[in-house]
Amino acid sequence: MSVKKILTVDDYPLAAYTTKKSIEAFSTHKCEIKDFENSLTLLEVFKQDPEAIDMVITDYEMPDLRGSELIKELRKLNPNIKVVVVSAWLDSILGEDEHMVRKELKKLNPDYILSKPFPNNWIVELDKILAN
Repeated sequence: MSVKKILTVDDYPLAAYTTKKSIEAFSTHKCEIKDFENSLTLLEVFKQDPEAIDMVITDYEMPDLRGSELIKELRKLNPNIKVVVVSAWLDSILGEDEHMVRKELKKLNPDYILSKPFPNNWIVELDKILAN
């Protein structure tokens, strides 16, 4: 079984750490996971070897580089990178034009959009994505 390399970022460090520990504990895949609290730092690590990373899990709303901006940068380096976006704002309105966060994210074609709090089956969904 090959080791799946995952990077996860959330500006709330405990959230990124909890995501990492949950995957390590419950995934059916052997995973090597690095957690970050800054999207720019994750991007710098990703740039070192974009083909070596199997998945990136990113929070949507972050300082420096928002999740949607991070996805665009990651896909410039590796168009096939598997991306999971996490957000507590999926039913929130973005600005006066009333575009929903979910609509913005769907345009970026992430592999999975994960709402906070996490649903019960989220690790199962991650495992399915990692298996492909």
